[in-house]
Amino acid sequence: MARPDASAKLAATKPKEGPPKALIAAVIAVVLVIVAGGAFLLTNPFGKLDAKGPKASVAEGNGVVMYPGKAKSGVPTVDVYEDFQCPVCGQLEKNNGKSIQQLAAAGDIKLVVHMMSFLDDNLSNDSSKRAANAGFCAADAGKFPEYHNAVFAGQPTQEGQGYTDDQLKKTFATGAGITGAAATTFTKCVDDGTYDDYVKDTEKRSNDDGINGTPAVKVDGKKLADDQVGQLIQQPNTFPAVLKAATGK
Repeated sequence: MARPDASAKLAATKPKEGPPKALIAAVIAVVLVIVAGGAFLLTNPFGKLDAKGPKASVAEGNGVVMYPGKAKSGVPTVDVYEDFQCPVCGQLEKNNGKSIQQLAAAGDIKLVVHMMSFLDDNLSNDSSKRAANAGFCAADAGKFPEYHNAVFAGQPTQEGQGYTDDQLKKTFATGAGITGAAATTFTKCVDDGTYDDYVKDTEKRSNDDGINGTPAVKVDGKKLADDQVGQLIQQPNTFPAVLKAATGK
């Protein structure tokens, strides 16, 4: 069963005839957890998350910290779950990515980004996994935010078209400012699939943490409601207001 992205979840919030939405959502959630868990067990029967992550990553597939060391004491932790092939994630980045990252760079939030890869199955390609691995390689070069932004800026207009090797290794790397010796190391990291296992761990951990579609956002461990995420997707520069509503601060 294909997992839905946020566009499907948001569409489900609109009134329509049929069984109660809460019942449908509950049934879908149970099936998704069973399917996702079953698929992972085929490749990792022990459920062990121990893959080596890139610089600024959190162990056991718990994402990559943007602007590590910047967060001030006591600020909210914001977890953003995305797939590089997800067009709705691209829309969220277009409208609120800058405002989210500005707060993180200023130390007003701790921003952790989780690059998922489930759309590879939906779209019958491997671009999500390859792009996520490349993003993690960019983290080793200290350029994860820049690379992340370059990939979303270069997202294909047609969903499923995916990313070429040349885009991942050259176009986006150049846009992120990965040059010289760092570019050589980055290219080898991408070619070797250095963080393929961490990509898998990120997907498994995200599933375990109740994330069944992208984009999704948590503030201090609590998942934002679909209407709040919808606001971030549809309305520019609304993240500060959404954050305030979520934290009460």
